[in-house]
Amino acid sequence: MASEARQFTGEERNLLYRVAGNLLNDLDYGELLAELLDDTIQALGADRGCVLVREGTQFRASVARNFRSEALVETEQEISSTIAKIVVEEGRVFMVGDAQQSERLRDRASVRRLGLRSVLCAPLIASNEAFALVYLENRELSNCFTEQHRTLLVEICSLAASRLRSAVAIDQARKHAREMEHIRGETDGIITADSGMLAALQTLAQIAPTDLPVLIQGETGTGKELFAKALYRRSKRANGPFVVINCAALPAALIESELFGYVRGAFTGAHQDRIGLIGAAHRGTLFLDEIGEMPLESQSRLLRVLQSGEFTRLGSVRLETVDVRVLAASNRDLDREVEESRFRSDLYFRLSPITVRIPPLRERRQDIHLLTAHFLRIYASRYGREAPQLSADCMACVAAWDFPGNVRELEGEIARLVAISAPGSLLQVDALNERISGRRANDKPKVAQLTPMSLAEMEKKLILSVLEHTDGNRSLAAEVLGISREGLRTKMRRLGLSEPVPSAEA
Repeated sequence: MASEARQFTGEERNLLYRVAGNLLNDLDYGELLAELLDDTIQALGADRGCVLVREGTQFRASVARNFRSEALVETEQEISSTIAKIVVEEGRVFMVGDAQQSERLRDRASVRRLGLRSVLCAPLIASNEAFALVYLENRELSNCFTEQHRTLLVEICSLAASRLRSAVAIDQARKHAREMEHIRGETDGIITADSGMLAALQTLAQIAPTDLPVLIQGETGTGKELFAKALYRRSKRANGPFVVINCAALPAALIESELFGYVRGAFTGAHQDRIGLIGAAHRGTLFLDEIGEMPLESQSRLLRVLQSGEFTRLGSVRLETVDVRVLAASNRDLDREVEESRFRSDLYFRLSPITVRIPPLRERRQDIHLLTAHFLRIYASRYGREAPQLSADCMACVAAWDFPGNVRELEGEIARLVAISAPGSLLQVDALNERISGRRANDKPKVAQLTPMSLAEMEKKLILSVLEHTDGNRSLAAEVLGISREGLRTKMRRLGLSEPVPSAEA
């Protein structure tokens, strides 16, 4: 790079100093891209240009100059997708003096349609991947780009890549945060693509505005309390209190005093009146978690509250009235509990006209990928570091686990991985908890148990397995495999898993 720098004229060095200075300034994302593009167009004498930034599997125009329309969407229609694709795949600067005469380009649809002449396109690269492209054009053959222009653009991109990568990452994080806020507004933070969960969310939207009791059933760790909070937030009682009591966490002797409160002197240690959780939930919502653990004698008093809103504190004869909506949750089969006389049938029938079942994580495996990505972002942000990534084998291992602890278990594992891993590292199977990875201290290596096959056969089986798991979604499959969509497409062509891309594709 130093040898190249000595080739620059004084004017070009001044440009590089100016670019470096802008990169050090506290400019926001849009200003940074605009300053870089303006300086580059001026220095290279380009007629027009734009900066394209990777969004998922596509490159979208983020700033443009001198195109017919100021709309970035229309700018994208005026650049050669063929040239952009070449730069991404080859990872280096591409320059052409006259695209109409280029043997490689002249028959391409986008080149013919746009009447391209001189084009210079360079990648901005971080972690061996192009995250953005600088695309420049000259419309007149008398003003073709030169090798000196190429060298100067390489130097500009080298200077800008690191700073721009951070700016792009911050901007995309902000966009994602806004998207998540929008999603949260519609799903209350419940992340899912599962039809069963989506049906439960639809039920939530319908019943939330009512005052009817709701029974939420599901295994431990499925998110029953999250669902209850969503019901509360969407209800007409959202300005009132939301009071939670975990019936499984309280000794039987304390449940009634915690629920109904007591008056001074009601028992030894009752030195002052206490309102109790039901009274504290007045004009709000009471959430009884693991209600199947509530003793039978307490269930009859709770039934009275549901029927009439009336109760008395321990040690008092004064009747009190409360306006409260009751939500309950249980990981037990309350139908069976009623049959075996461990739960009152009248209370069950009072609670269960609206029953919502939260499916376990093993029944909604496509959510494992979504939740893993979500928890990686959450905990990396919490610890102030770049999130690690799971290798394809590691993610496949996670996706194959049944998660008896459900979402809570997955969240705990991802939190542990983020805490113990180097920022931005690529995690392998051995980073996982032994329970999930299936490793044991005396286990023989699993490779010895595999059927002998070539690397190509193994790669083909892995890609087919992941595609089956993602229902053919190639973008998601590429994410699981830890490669770009372009990389997946290339591998599939090489392994005979897809038709080659037509040569005229723009």
